[in-house]
Amino acid sequence: MARLKSEMEKYVSLSEKDYLTLIEDHMLLNALKIAGVEEMPIYKAANSILKDGRVEIHFKPVKARYK
Repeated sequence: MARLKSEMEKYVSLSEKDYLTLIEDHMLLNALKIAGVEEMPIYKAANSILKDGRVEIHFKPVKARYK
């Protein structure tokens, strides 16, 4: 779940490096799913933790001056 500071900000900006990493990770995860990793106990355990409501994932925005 992402929270917006206001309803006017509908997009989150990412650096090019972060975007490429996100795409690479997505492709790798899809390849692992095709290979059958979904049947492995470690995948089932990690997936159950993420789907459980007790764990929250937070992203902190990068300041504009940060490089």
